[in-house]
Amino acid sequence: MTRRVMLLGASGQIGQALRAQPAPKDWYIHAYSRAECDITDHLAVKNVIQKLQPELIINAAAMTAVDVCEKELDNARKVNFDGPANLAAQCSVSDIPLIHISTDYVFDGKATTPYTVDAPMSPVNAYGESKMLGEEAVRHELAWHVILRISSVFGAFGNNLLTRTMKSIDERDELKCVTDQTACPTAAQDVAEAIVTMGDAILRGKVNGFGTFHLAGTPPCNRLEFVQAIMEAYAPFTKKRPQILPALTSDFPGLAERPAYAVLDCTKIANVYGIQQRPWRDGLKEAMQELMR
Repeated sequence: MTRRVMLLGASGQIGQALRAQPAPKDWYIHAYSRAECDITDHLAVKNVIQKLQPELIINAAAMTAVDVCEKELDNARKVNFDGPANLAAQCSVSDIPLIHISTDYVFDGKATTPYTVDAPMSPVNAYGESKMLGEEAVRHELAWHVILRISSVFGAFGNNLLTRTMKSIDERDELKCVTDQTACPTAAQDVAEAIVTMGDAILRGKVNGFGTFHLAGTPPCNRLEFVQAIMEAYAPFTKKRPQILPALTSDFPGLAERPAYAVLDCTKIANVYGIQQRPWRDGLKEAMQELMR
């Protein structure tokens, strides 16, 4: 029996990683970009769901440009709040489970130990606020939901920290990287694998697989350490060696505030689904190989 899986945000980083990820043999993924199905369009979402009648929906659609969200607050809320609310309401009407992607930016970064899934949300920027509101809408509208928070995603697809850093290495002689922001870089392919594992378990009847989960790479690092690792991984493919200089967040005025400590506790996803954190250096090596291929 074929399982119809609806993927929204198919042209984004996670969406592309999911499309490249081997899926269970009984899955048929129907992928939609924003142009093909805008989650903020109530009628469009309703019509697509009624026509497709999916058994699982994965929402990877989002506005993720942090500084742009700060300047375009209404648009950020429309995509990251109104869209998930609309989607969850439609899922509720049709009794369809939903996997919704969220972010570590729902936290304020003032903690000193990893954030658990039930830690209080208190975002410090417009992006985090809009994603928090989207989470709450999904929880309110739909019982059969999975909210998967992820951190500092990178990969071979789309515009992300890895691809931007490689471009900077090629074009610049000096890179300034902050040392006062700690996060857990996460390979997009690891996220895609986790989503498939979770979705397959839900479709096979897992009843305790709903709720909020965290997935992030390990160990935590600051931005300078991650950029240094990117340069090392990129070294066999380029002769450029720009100097990497330490900096502080305050050295970059005008940007949206970021949480200083965005480290996620991934215990729950390991206990419920058996999904373990993976070293981000392994994901970086694989992503670099894919890019160079």
